[in-house]
Amino acid sequence: MTNRRGPNHQLRTLLIEAGWTQEALARAVNSLGGEIGAALRYDRTAVAHWLSGTQPRHPVPQLAAEALSRRLGRSVTPEAAGFPGAAREPVPTDAVSGFAALARADADTTRRAPLHQRPYRVADATVPAPPEAQEPARPLGSRTDETTALHDAVTFFAASIDTHGGRHARSALAAYLADDVAPLLAAAPQGRHRAELLVLASRLAFLLARMYEDGLLHGVAQRYYTYAHRLAGESGDRTAWSVVLRAMSAQAQRLGHLPAALQLAEAAHEGARHAPQAHQAYVQAQLAVVLAQNGDRRGALAVMGRAERAAERSHNGASPFDSYPVAALHFQTSAMLEALGELPGALAALRRAAGERSPADLRGRALSQARFGQLLLRTGHLEEACAAWEGFLLTQERLRSGDAERALRDMRQALRPYRNRKRAAELLTRTVPAGGR
Repeated sequence: MTNRRGPNHQLRTLLIEAGWTQEALARAVNSLGGEIGAALRYDRTAVAHWLSGTQPRHPVPQLAAEALSRRLGRSVTPEAAGFPGAAREPVPTDAVSGFAALARADADTTRRAPLHQRPYRVADATVPAPPEAQEPARPLGSRTDETTALHDAVTFFAASIDTHGGRHARSALAAYLADDVAPLLAAAPQGRHRAELLVLASRLAFLLARMYEDGLLHGVAQRYYTYAHRLAGESGDRTAWSVVLRAMSAQAQRLGHLPAALQLAEAAHEGARHAPQAHQAYVQAQLAVVLAQNGDRRGALAVMGRAERAAERSHNGASPFDSYPVAALHFQTSAMLEALGELPGALAALRRAAGERSPADLRGRALSQARFGQLLLRTGHLEEACAAWEGFLLTQERLRSGDAERALRDMRQALRPYRNRKRAAELLTRTVPAGGR
């Protein structure tokens, strides 16, 4: 806590409007802490201090404001919640300047912490205006020294996420964006070459967003996704723009914001109508999962059928952004079937995903095995679930991935009711957190 002011009447009024007790706000703030990788333990006493005028430390004002925004269905700023001293983000500028400022702040160790503590904002998970260009995007042109370097960086960092997890080489990519990519964009004149640089910068911003999302830092991931779609939009490439919206839909979905996830998935689907087949499969598979989670069984199955047909017609490109692995499609099929309550089908799709998974995709293999264990346990197959989780642990230990760590915690929680069974007990003992030993 920091300095004390007069009573916070604004916060009290918002609590009344929200129909929340002090304990409810504390729980919501703690829950949002999980979206920025922070384990918070606030209770009603802390909220009572805030109401009396005590200013909580960053990032609590931002978390409290976002919690109230979600509850009330409208944007609430920290200032409106009675926290006038809260840090403010810079006013958004044009896409290139804003992207450069974000990358510089991220690469600067003295300015990085507030950025990483930014909460995910549901109000920002809206469908942006699509690029003006409506014709099918042309393939990227012949490579120059500049574009070759960016292509190589896209390939390297995409492979790094799959092989090592999103927490590996994250600061290196932020520094590369700040020191190399942003100056290239600033100096590039209008024309085809600049459009290609914008697409490549968008892809790199997308990859850094994926890294942060895998690191469970959802607010800063959302910021990078935002600039990824803005850069793609400025290039006029609807396919690149749709790919980003698809990822934004998946992020909203995993955080439980299904209306936003559906709107973003539908916009991505519409934007990719004239895209190559691999891109169409990528966006359609996500739309199918969200439709299933929203209870639209017929729509989900129809869209997934189109995704499968598009995947069959697709051809793998040189860039990871020009391909959609069959294993990823099966993984999405499993998620859709699980949402529809068809657990045997979901298990079968996961088995197909495991069979198609690239040996280098350790992260994908680990998360597939973890989900396999959960589904097997739900269908009453404890021994098989433990076998799947043993495979998960062998791979998880080699990753720097927040998603894999979360899967580990979920595994432990699922196994606790079976701690008197030998194999479950062995897994629980093997994975005791360091502080619990």
